[in-house]
Amino acid sequence: MPVGLHTQNIMRLAVAPENQLLLLLARGNLLPRVQEQALALVATPLRWDLILQRAMAQGVYALFYRNLAALGFSGVPEHAGAQLHHLSRINLLRNMLLSEELVRVLTRLGDAGIPTIPLKGVALAESLYGDLTLRACGDIDILVPRKSVRDAFRILLAEGFEVYDGKVESSEIHRLLDSNMEYSFVRRNEGATFLLELHWDIAWRWRKHGLLTDDLWAGAKQETYWGIQGYALSPEWELLYLAAHVSRHQWQRLKWLVDIHEMCASSRIDWERLRKKAKQLGLEQMLMLTLSACHKLFDTSIPADLLITPLPKWMKIFPASANSANVWENNLFPTRLFKQPTEKLGYLARVAFVPTLNEQRLISLPSFLSFLYYPLRPLRLLCKWSCFVLRGVFGARGQVSEIRDQTSEIRK
Repeated sequence: MPVGLHTQNIMRLAVAPENQLLLLLARGNLLPRVQEQALALVATPLRWDLILQRAMAQGVYALFYRNLAALGFSGVPEHAGAQLHHLSRINLLRNMLLSEELVRVLTRLGDAGIPTIPLKGVALAESLYGDLTLRACGDIDILVPRKSVRDAFRILLAEGFEVYDGKVESSEIHRLLDSNMEYSFVRRNEGATFLLELHWDIAWRWRKHGLLTDDLWAGAKQETYWGIQGYALSPEWELLYLAAHVSRHQWQRLKWLVDIHEMCASSRIDWERLRKKAKQLGLEQMLMLTLSACHKLFDTSIPADLLITPLPKWMKIFPASANSANVWENNLFPTRLFKQPTEKLGYLARVAFVPTLNEQRLISLPSFLSFLYYPLRPLRLLCKWSCFVLRGVFGARGQVSEIRDQTSEIRK
């Protein structure tokens, strides 16, 4: 049976009133008790510059502005309301351009017989919020079957897109498919720049990645996007995908957690089917951590058996931030999304030994020697991480030396 925290728990979680207000108003639907809490906060002295900064950084300014308007902008300084209005107008224009570009891409891929699922972005703004303006979007994400990636590459390049970080030869695509889950393209047109990410998987180096995509496509349904035919994830798979995405980014943007909160509140989720699917596909731990984060931040109503309380101490959610400076911690982070030690070790082994496109580009080997890319992978990683460690050591020494010099100057 779904359970929920009282909103007062949100108040204890985020001590600063600015954080409290952001959490209350960064959502699609405002319950009466949430409105009361928000009105009480707006009536108090607030640092609106900090609120605006965090609303932009967390990608929730459009919802925040809409909800302030619904409350009549009571107590909102004129400059703050004007800035939010300006940001929302820019977001509207950008989303209109992105929706037009998405339609163009769906049309070209559809004409080639490639089934395509828009992920997140403007498609989610329409389906989840019913309004193109209520979600801050910066790019286009699409998912195609693995077997269609080569053709999708060809079509996107013919449509004026360029690969984002250098040329990918046709002969390299098979290695790219084996070592990655997405690839970025960019198109520039009359002053507008469109970033597009082509996905063929949803979880990097996941043991059951083939089973994941097979199950995902089996549940996909045809959907119309602004008059153009495409495909859509099932509600359960959309929630799993959003959870996988925000987990990959260590739960560091409220925008993605708000999407999940709204999905849970929409009554579209078959919780029993979701449980079974997550357990079968090895996504259970990742799902539970994400739902528990939403529960703590937004009082999201979810089944009690999917809750992890308290959250692990290593898990950083708003207003805390992940330790992005710690290279080792960030690279080992995905192991925390697995329950069993064998799963953690399996992931580390795949990261350490399964070669990527970088190894192939480092040394070109004939096909009968391609097995040598496997030992080359850990050697390349060892060199790479050694450089990071040495850079960190010498950087730390430099900082110590600088502090000593400054101290000497002060003493003089």
